[in-house]
Amino acid sequence: MSSNEAIKAAEGVTIRIKDHGKLLELDYDGAVCQHPGSLWWGTAVGFRAMQAAAQALSQDDLWDREQLYIVSGHPGPGVRDTIDYVTDVVSRDRYNVILAEGCGMQCNSKMKYEWWVSDGEKTANINLRPDFVPRAFYDLSDRLDTDQTTKEDIKAFRIFKVNLSTRIWVAPLEENFRVEIVDQPLQPGELPEAALAKDYFDPQF
Repeated sequence: MSSNEAIKAAEGVTIRIKDHGKLLELDYDGAVCQHPGSLWWGTAVGFRAMQAAAQALSQDDLWDREQLYIVSGHPGPGVRDTIDYVTDVVSRDRYNVILAEGCGMQCNSKMKYEWWVSDGEKTANINLRPDFVPRAFYDLSDRLDTDQTTKEDIKAFRIFKVNLSTRIWVAPLEENFRVEIVDQPLQPGELPEAALAKDYFDPQF
């Protein structure tokens, strides 16, 4: 093991990552402060997914921002901004989002809680447990911002997000996320083969 053996990439509410040789220690509060009182769920799941990626890509040495490239199956701004807070990939144009046809950059029933995080040598595929998010949440996300939206829908959606944000911190990462590592990097702009499949956006609930 390297000299970084004693440094944990993810611990508690913290992520550690290198940036041009400098060790950064980033906590969840820093991510939350970007979206106070609004994008709780996206921020929480994005941060936990990056904790899973940090562990997966720090087996031999602490992961480094420099070569990271990330593909996200989730279009939400809370997820995007949290990933950028940790990895700085969005601001460096090393971030790609997979969108189903007709779906914008917001929560919808076809979105995927799946990420590919590549460090220039290997790629970690991070998946949230399929049954973690209830079907009702997806149904609500499709109704929002339409003429079918009710005040009760908006209230229920907010409650869902608060509850999901709390639950994602209760269980260990390995219980909520499936992580697979492939010894092949993704190049910036490249999409993983799995995301190009015709049935990729088929419902998983």
